[in-house]
Amino acid sequence: MMSLATAGKWTTRRLLSPAQQRCFSKAPCRCSSNRAISEANNTPHLSFRSFISALREQGDLVDVKEPVSADLEAAAVTRRVYEKRAPAPLFHDVIGTDPKTGLFRILGAPVGLRKNKKDQYGRLALQLGLPATSTAREIVEKMIAAKEGTPLPPVVVDRADAPCKENILKGSEVDMTKWPIPRLHELDGGNYLATYGFHIVQTPDKSWVSWSISRAMHLAGEPRALTAPVLKGQHIHAVRQRWIDAGEEKTPWALVLGGPPAAAFVAGMPLPYEVNEDGYVGALSGSPLEVVKCETNDLYVPANSEIVLEGHISNSKTVPEGPMGEYHGYAFKDKPVMKPLFHVDCVTYRKNPVVPICVAGLPPDETHTVWGPSISAELLSALRKAGFPVNFVWLPLEALCIWIFVSVDTKKLASMNISPEELCKRAGELIFGTHAGWEIPKVFLVGDDVDITDINQVLWALSTRYRPGADEYIFDEATGLPLLPYMMRATRKEVPDPGKGGKSVVNLLLPEEFNGERNWLPSNFEGSYPEDTKETVLSKWEKYGYSKDE
Repeated sequence: MMSLATAGKWTTRRLLSPAQQRCFSKAPCRCSSNRAISEANNTPHLSFRSFISALREQGDLVDVKEPVSADLEAAAVTRRVYEKRAPAPLFHDVIGTDPKTGLFRILGAPVGLRKNKKDQYGRLALQLGLPATSTAREIVEKMIAAKEGTPLPPVVVDRADAPCKENILKGSEVDMTKWPIPRLHELDGGNYLATYGFHIVQTPDKSWVSWSISRAMHLAGEPRALTAPVLKGQHIHAVRQRWIDAGEEKTPWALVLGGPPAAAFVAGMPLPYEVNEDGYVGALSGSPLEVVKCETNDLYVPANSEIVLEGHISNSKTVPEGPMGEYHGYAFKDKPVMKPLFHVDCVTYRKNPVVPICVAGLPPDETHTVWGPSISAELLSALRKAGFPVNFVWLPLEALCIWIFVSVDTKKLASMNISPEELCKRAGELIFGTHAGWEIPKVFLVGDDVDITDINQVLWALSTRYRPGADEYIFDEATGLPLLPYMMRATRKEVPDPGKGGKSVVNLLLPEEFNGERNWLPSNFEGSYPEDTKETVLSKWEKYGYSKDE
């Protein structure tokens, strides 16, 4: 999984008011945590342990007591869980766990989808403090409301009150060669400790603290070394660059595994450049997050985290990393790429800790279920503020974070007296000029008669409303994430810079819709029958011989 960050000269910081920018940048409050805050930090969205308990109570967790190998077996079970939309597996007996340290159990598919459509986003909703039956629109609107609300900086608790300090290993006591770090795909170049953990770094002047999700690979045979992608355009890259510019050899760093679910979710969101994620977690959950100072540097981490690694990122040394099967659904037979060395100085952890894993691949896994709603929320907010005639925005999970659909309010569109070309150009400038739009290469504009959260309706619109060669507008100069297979696998003659171009906006609006008109109805149950006929059919459904869920 890659962290979500801005790139190039474009940021969305301008979408925040000055007051919001100041509030998001506040350092952790040093007042004592009161009882109400502590109780809030034990809710499922702010406590990973409570989240696991809630999944179990909802019948969305399988306690796997059978011994399971960390070498592909746990990952293979998790991949099948995603694809079957089965309950999340909690592996209690991972072969290779050190009985002395108790490291560690594994939770697979922490944000996988459920089989029942009524609560298919239940695992995701639980991480945001929402009911399990929340819809895509309700989830997106929750994130927008939090962004536009008042950020709540975290509160600092004493070490004695921090569960993540129950066990402490320093220096030579740390030996990751004895940990059951999973291998996730057969072609992976190493074992990945972090796939749904988040990195914490801060600038030398402490004005910006960044929390971001990114994979981290253990260096085989090394007791205290990891490596991870630090790509231009990621927040972790921007912060590390400031330490380099300051002449420092190291960037202080921490890695949180099994942190508060809302914090992990926010760490995967495309928040604006120089916004502190910890304040956003408070705004999202309605209560400040409890944090505690690291043992070996000045960073603060969630107090109830399962495992925290402390150390530094080398500002000069690189080591081989990857390859790894990624969110686009391919595992390429590539050679490793040189990436920065991450050195571990200290590990603190809870008793019998649990590490969440994401086994990236074909959707839906966390790279889609986290990115999808969060990118949708950021772009919907940006389009609204810019006065674009938007009804809703959704990133279809099935499209692997490569498509974004914009539902256009055709009544508002008609009042603008704008051409398809002008509308697409405006959409591209707005979306590709934002932090969230940095990751998304293909935008589709469609009328508000299409439910863009339903992949079947999305395919219906795409198949019937797109004229090849006429309705697509190319943005060759836009910057973007250079991990897309069609960019990375192209020859350098075809694509000199994989981080530039390869983006488009497609118009799926038919001519009548630009006048606010629509002279058709969908030929389906909802659109082709009068209300009394539909009511009759629904009321007699079970009499026909069908079950309620069919």
